[in-house]
Amino acid sequence: MINPRLFFPGFLILGISVLFSFSGCGKKTSQSISAKDTTVVLAILADVDYLNPVISASSISSNVYGTMYPGLLMSEFDTTIGILKHKAYTPSASSSELNETQSALAKSWELSKDHKTLTYILRDDATWNDGKKITSADFKFSYKKYADPTIASARQQYLDGLIKNPDGSTNFEKAILTPDDTTLIFKFRKPVSENLALFHTGLAAIPKHVWQDVSSEEFRSHPLNFEPLGCGPYKLHKWEKQQQISLVPNPNCVLPAPGSLPKIVFRIIPDYTVRVTQLQTNAVDVVQTLKPEDLSALTQKNPNVEIKTVGLRVFDYVGWMTIDQSAYNTSKTLKPHPLFGSKIVRRAMTHAIDRQGIIDGFLGKYGTLATSDISPSFKWATNKDIKPYLYDPKKAVALLESEGWKIGSDGIREKNGKKFSFTLTTNAGNNRRNYASTIIQQNLKEIGIDCKLESQESNVFFKNLRQRKYDAFMAGWSVGLEIDPLDQWGSNLEKSRFNFTGFQEPRIDKLCEMAKDELEPLNTAPYWKEYQQILHEGQPYTFLYWIKETHGFNARIEGEEINILSPFYNMNEWQLATDPKRQLTP
Repeated sequence: MINPRLFFPGFLILGISVLFSFSGCGKKTSQSISAKDTTVVLAILADVDYLNPVISASSISSNVYGTMYPGLLMSEFDTTIGILKHKAYTPSASSSELNETQSALAKSWELSKDHKTLTYILRDDATWNDGKKITSADFKFSYKKYADPTIASARQQYLDGLIKNPDGSTNFEKAILTPDDTTLIFKFRKPVSENLALFHTGLAAIPKHVWQDVSSEEFRSHPLNFEPLGCGPYKLHKWEKQQQISLVPNPNCVLPAPGSLPKIVFRIIPDYTVRVTQLQTNAVDVVQTLKPEDLSALTQKNPNVEIKTVGLRVFDYVGWMTIDQSAYNTSKTLKPHPLFGSKIVRRAMTHAIDRQGIIDGFLGKYGTLATSDISPSFKWATNKDIKPYLYDPKKAVALLESEGWKIGSDGIREKNGKKFSFTLTTNAGNNRRNYASTIIQQNLKEIGIDCKLESQESNVFFKNLRQRKYDAFMAGWSVGLEIDPLDQWGSNLEKSRFNFTGFQEPRIDKLCEMAKDELEPLNTAPYWKEYQQILHEGQPYTFLYWIKETHGFNARIEGEEINILSPFYNMNEWQLATDPKRQLTP
């Protein structure tokens, strides 16, 4: 998602991490900004990749640029059944009571009776920060950029349902029509459900008039990525790479209004302990994803910290490379990976890992065992018949030996002269994954598998993931609120850029297509339940745990609303408390 209160496709998103230091003469540095002044400081573990929704792929980035870019609709999550619902713009009853839907750019939408044409009517009062009106042409232009293979947006597949050319590319002259500035029409090649139509047409726009002369080849490196021209409640004040990003209210915003806080600073603090200490000492106001074991001590030392929880939307997993990367990269030949090419071996790995022990040792009541990437919060789609592969070293050994992996003279399993030895890689700065990696290493050692551990700087790690360089890796996803997993499990490995393990199962492709053809979202439940069963049997991931996220907020922040959409769901409405009792220092 981009602006958490606006509706954007629920693609899976990743986080990254880096370190910084500050220097300055006679100026307040990030280290001296206090939660007792008018600047609200949010601690983040990494710098953003881009401030451009077309090419950014990290959740950290979306939290920042989500305050800057427009969305067509508002979204809300129906917790009774676990499904996303959408709203268009409606004027507030009075200027003193802003209606939440004023953040939306679309005044209305209508899906044709044949379910192949979706028409939005846009507002005519919203402008980019330079005063230029936001028009339907901005959205058509932006969709061309999302589709451009040279730009290689992570969201290319959201255009798959639109009318195509014979070569499979999107036919923009027929697929997206802009008869006037406020009418935006999407044409689909076959009938789609309303939810799916809204889902695939909800990508954020960038301003055509400043980007139209930028070539595809220079799009990712262009300075405009670092000087965003948006239209949201906040605008960029300054981006100090690997240090901090500061935002100030956008005085021209009508989506719905200029931000309420005088200044927001996203301070980059890769070290978890430092983030917690700064929350405890009021040096920062917000820290995401606190460890459960730290909560009691944190609130005792600083009673002004409020703990807020939300879930389940985030999970960690171990990915097993299913194909021989060398053969695929050199000749596009598909051969099983020498270690993890067998689903029997991958099941053995899952049986060998004490996932519940990891949960008990780190997450406690804030973690629950995972069996797939469909969140338990999606009650309508969850396959409750799936029984997790429980921790069972004897079962793991039996499965490995059935595949020919026998204990060698040095205590390490081998097959045909090859040792069962590999490196498990994860991103640096994530204590939860470091903890889990250590447990996994010990679990595997006990059954004769040599597992080395490596942490890499996050930008390098995620780049290597996309290039399928790892034999095994630990990562995580924050899942979207619409189910559309083809970009991470599609059998076309050139197209499915998030299929990091190379897993191929044509039935998944078919189920995804069948779900797209279904016009009533809840009727797709059988497809997603079968999909979960395929992943369960194939185990391209060892799904570790779902996380009930815990976030710490300084009590001087008022009006924050935390839900499954985002901990920053309504950041444009946050205010500072006027009651001095809410600004106590510990």
